[in-house]
Amino acid sequence: MNMPPTAHRLCIGLLLCVLALLGGCATNPMTGRSQLILVSEQSTISTATSAYASMMSTLDQKGAMSSDAALIARVQSITDRLVTQAVRYRPDTEHWAWSVKVIEDPKTLNAFCMPGGKMAIYTGLIHQLDVTDDELAQVMGHEISHAIANHGAEKMSNQLLANIVVAGIAAAARTSQDRQKRQDVGTAAALVFINLPNSRTAEEEADRLGIELAARAGYDPRAAITLWEKMMRQSGGNSRVDFLSTHPAPPKRIEALEELQAPMLKLYAQSQRELDASRKWTSTAANETEVPDAETENPVEPVASRLSDNQSPAGQPLAFYSKDFEQFKSGDAELSCSVPCALSFFLKQGTLREQYAKGAWRALAMETLKTDYRLDLAYFYLGMAAAALGFKDAGKKYLNLAIAASASKESSCADGILVRCGELDIRTAAQTALAQM
Repeated sequence: MNMPPTAHRLCIGLLLCVLALLGGCATNPMTGRSQLILVSEQSTISTATSAYASMMSTLDQKGAMSSDAALIARVQSITDRLVTQAVRYRPDTEHWAWSVKVIEDPKTLNAFCMPGGKMAIYTGLIHQLDVTDDELAQVMGHEISHAIANHGAEKMSNQLLANIVVAGIAAAARTSQDRQKRQDVGTAAALVFINLPNSRTAEEEADRLGIELAARAGYDPRAAITLWEKMMRQSGGNSRVDFLSTHPAPPKRIEALEELQAPMLKLYAQSQRELDASRKWTSTAANETEVPDAETENPVEPVASRLSDNQSPAGQPLAFYSKDFEQFKSGDAELSCSVPCALSFFLKQGTLREQYAKGAWRALAMETLKTDYRLDLAYFYLGMAAAALGFKDAGKKYLNLAIAASASKESSCADGILVRCGELDIRTAAQTALAQM
């Protein structure tokens, strides 16, 4: 049967969407969450860098860059400390061209950090909310968190998938005969980072990671609450606040931040004891008057080369706070679901095996906990992950639970219908691992 041309194109579009969904999902190594990634992070950074340079050049020509030296120094000092902590979470970002600008716009309450570390904050947010340093750190920590959690690539991917027409234009613009259109499409796509809201999940991740970045950098986590209270008062339920348009504040947002206060205050107290003012990321001067062409711009000197040996933020990578992870590393995590969770575990089995093979231990533990499937293989994964991450007592507990579970048909993968053990003999593998501890 012949299809009308429009229907044929629609079917092709739907097929492309399905293929994208099947092939474009990736597990974020930092958060352990599965993300739709159709655009590589490096490509996203390249696009964002070009758009940022263009945007800053235009603002500079209009005289819209702040000349308040004291304010610029204040913003720079806060972001210095936050970036140092961000690099501890993702050491590969040490070589991002981190920079921050202060935009003179008293009416705009907004801030952003693009993929690759290009940041900006509007004076309207600082002055209208009369933010303290602790509150300013919450804003910039939240924005930096979006960047290091790869939310930019995720947001662009969702936008591309949702808009087949834009994807078609972008594909057409890739031809060598249409360079200007390619640049226009690239710039428009990069503005997605600023103008479109993140998903609620991404916002929750940025909240949790941002408050921890700030606490580890020596800023009071209680400021996250006062910041959002100020933001909501400023909005008044009617007037538009730019930051709220891209960072919606559901009623439970402040409640979630309040739940994080106890563990974050512990980190804050520790940072107050350990904070060394000399151990900072030292950036190049903010708000340069000349913005280089994006295509010829030399990369900003990597963070590592701007720090002395005793100042480097590199070291053991951090994993941001999670209540579930805290229970896991203490050995108190329990798997309580049986038959109803078999399908969920089965669907994630390929991902779990890949994480196990690659040694992505935190991601493996978090994914296993999410399935909550009481299975010897699941306990084995938890035990191996705990041991590899240095939580040996927890590892021993989970491996012993794996051995016990392997003796029951109800919780043994050897007797499972959907889930199989692969090449593993759980009892033998767990006993071997215990003997090596």
